Amino acid sequence: MPTMDELDLLRAAVALALADGKLGRAEKGVIQGLAVRAGVGRASFDAMVAAAENGDLVAERFYIRPRARAEQALELLVAQARIDGVVTDEEREVLVRIATALGITDDAFQRVYEAGIKRADELRRSCGE
Repeated sequence: MPTMDELDLLRAAVALALADGKLGRAEKGVIQGLAVRAGVGRASFDAMVAAAENGDLVAERFYIRPRARAEQALELLVAQARIDGVVTDEEREVLVRIATALGITDDAFQRVYEAGIKRADELRRSCGE
């Protein structure tokens, strides 16, 4: 059974992936991987995507604790946003809203954001993209 943290991370990832109105191949791969890891079935996953497309997944509803785990989750979300090579303004706005909901300070956000960008860029280089 998936934990609430896993479900919240997946919901955040889905909302973030659709923040700019398009779901790229790399972003879809990330969120599908998180769904499998969380044990979320296809119907539930499709329902989450539909909810995000309708604007029903709101960044302020995510709750991941303790703080270190919240920062790890945010770093993963930043990497997901960057995996296609760019973080759009819409994606960054969602990331800031998620960070605020998780109680992450501006300074910590910047540190986590930079780590997530580095993580995604390293992954892209290792995959030859």
